[in-house]
Amino acid sequence: GLPVWMWVNDPARTTWGPTTISAGGVSLTAKVESVFWDMGDGTTVSCGKGTEWKRGMGGSPSPTCGHAYKRQGDYTVRATSRWVARWSGYGQSGTIPFQLFSSRQLDVGEIQVIVTRG
Repeated sequence: GLPVWMWVNDPARTTWGPTTISAGGVSLTAKVESVFWDMGDGTTVSCGKGTEWKRGMGGSPSPTCGHAYKRQGDYTVRATSRWVARWSGYGQSGTIPFQLFSSRQLDVGEIQVIVTRG
């Protein structure tokens, strides 16, 4: 039941955008439009960069991108970044959508606590 926070690790110009290249009279700028998360339990989440969880933040839900599993188990989490490249040159322009993905195995466990007075 504890929340899982998802975020883009090191969102730099080359990993998040926008990044621009120009050559031969054509210019292209690419950036991530959104990240689609398949949580491996039938749940999907779509968000932006997310907020990085840091020590001391406790068990609060992510303010921007999170999920809470209902059952313990091993889950394959797949993040797909949806990019759009916009190009222009020689009086023409257009867009090129593309996706990049990464997946990780996540082990969701359970801790039982028993408090006794003695």
